[in-house]
Amino acid sequence: MRNLTSTDRKSIYANLVYKLGAVGLAVILWFFSISNSQFEADVELPIEIRNIQEGKALSEEAPRNATLRFKGTGRALAKMFIFLPFSDSKLVLDLERVQRRHVFYLDEYLQNNPQRISIPIPGTRENLDFVEVVRPDSIQIVLGDYMEKRVPVRPQITFSVAPGFTQVGDIIVTPPQVVVRGAVEAVDQVNSVLTSRRTYTLLTETLEIPDLGLWHPAPGRVLAIDPINVTLTVNVQMIGERRLSDVPVRLLNVPENLNVFVGPSTVALTVTGGVDYLAGLTNDAVEVVVDYRTQWSPTNLLVEPQVRLDPNLLEYRDLVPKQLEIITTRQAP
Repeated sequence: MRNLTSTDRKSIYANLVYKLGAVGLAVILWFFSISNSQFEADVELPIEIRNIQEGKALSEEAPRNATLRFKGTGRALAKMFIFLPFSDSKLVLDLERVQRRHVFYLDEYLQNNPQRISIPIPGTRENLDFVEVVRPDSIQIVLGDYMEKRVPVRPQITFSVAPGFTQVGDIIVTPPQVVVRGAVEAVDQVNSVLTSRRTYTLLTETLEIPDLGLWHPAPGRVLAIDPINVTLTVNVQMIGERRLSDVPVRLLNVPENLNVFVGPSTVALTVTGGVDYLAGLTNDAVEVVVDYRTQWSPTNLLVEPQVRLDPNLLEYRDLVPKQLEIITTRQAP
């Protein structure tokens, strides 16, 4: 027996699509051909909640869809099934009179309010009779006091940079905060919102992730997040180096009754970091200090200064001079 090749499989699947389409068309034509007969059919409609009172919000999630049973002619049912995916059909729950908690028994609710079934397909709804709700039989609505607050966005991305490159600065999230809206008991639990997870390796250029989605911060709770997407930027640059000269030396913890000087008063050193960052670098990015309290002693007048780098710099080398002389005189009385 010959094994099927990938070409054979594609041919079979292509024919299967055409066959299924033909069967679907045949079913639709069959409905039209017997259009005067009465049938029952189940239809799933999305649930839309309207008219929540000002200052209130949903505390618990409600079902998103309901399945209703209709009776009508084959023509009306076929037309509904054809155009339903392209229409704004829905079941509307009106919460205008709900203060805190209410149970909608859907059969009773829709029998008394048939206008809450919205199927805006011309010539369809008037030719269909609502029979019953298949599921769910009831929906409990719980409202709480409305609240909103701003919370930070926490990025969940993992990345590495290629050899010879470095990350400059922190991950930038735009916007850095989002607004969370909902019932007080739900919003109170939210202290931050996490982004979707992403992984990148061996980056050689700045990474920008637009329209990154956010995770729901409290599953099972009804919350709105604004905005629902953020942009993440990771500044990646090639590693370079730059020589800085005339960097001033600062003295710390000098006693009030002494005049203290260091010689020389400036140093030079080479720093490494991202090439674009280094291009605009000033001496302020490096702090060179001598702590009189911890470093000076009568027998040790030469000290090695402490170098503190800007967080965006990787390292320094070739400090000149490596040691400084501490000169001390007493102030005149």
